[in-house]
Amino acid sequence: MDKRYFFLTILALVIAVVILILPEKEISNEIGARELLLKIVQDTRFLSTDQVARMIIDKDPSLQLIDVRDTGEYAKFTLPGAINIPLAKILDEESLEIIGQEEKTNVFFSNGTIHANQAWVLTTRLGYLKNFVMKGGLNAWIETIMQPPKPEISASQADIDLYEFRRGACQYFMGGTVSEPETVEVAPVPVVRKKKKAVISGGC
Repeated sequence: MDKRYFFLTILALVIAVVILILPEKEISNEIGARELLLKIVQDTRFLSTDQVARMIIDKDPSLQLIDVRDTGEYAKFTLPGAINIPLAKILDEESLEIIGQEEKTNVFFSNGTIHANQAWVLTTRLGYLKNFVMKGGLNAWIETIMQPPKPEISASQADIDLYEFRRGACQYFMGGTVSEPETVEVAPVPVVRKKKKAVISGGC
């Protein structure tokens, strides 16, 4: 089965569960299941690890990182400045007060993407729309920001620039200073030499 359809199937089941467990009282900002499904299909909820890293480094005042893992995992490792709201408590009144701050942009994350997606579905269903999910979660964070793979020799300049950003970001999050950029070898461009034209002997 295609991974995308498998993922959408899981989210559709999550939506069904959400509709069942939400309070029966009417919520003025609550959005319909069809609109929610449309938002899911559009994939606009995702932010890349690079986008999140840049927001942290730039000290974006609107950024609110929300770690939805349990308190034990949160205590071992999390992102700088992240607050812990375990998925099981995401619909608590105290949690919704934090998530509902108008000036904040919430970015949910977990080890992977599933639990963060569930948090996004639950809160978006209630009408909290300034929510995003860090794509790939902390697993992707480790692979891209903390251990960025070195580009191939044939890499484009854009790939090289991204690698340099990730190296700098890694050093930033490790508490060090950014060192001089590492030289990335670039594939040499072949030089084609033109053959000299033969000189015709003789006068006119």
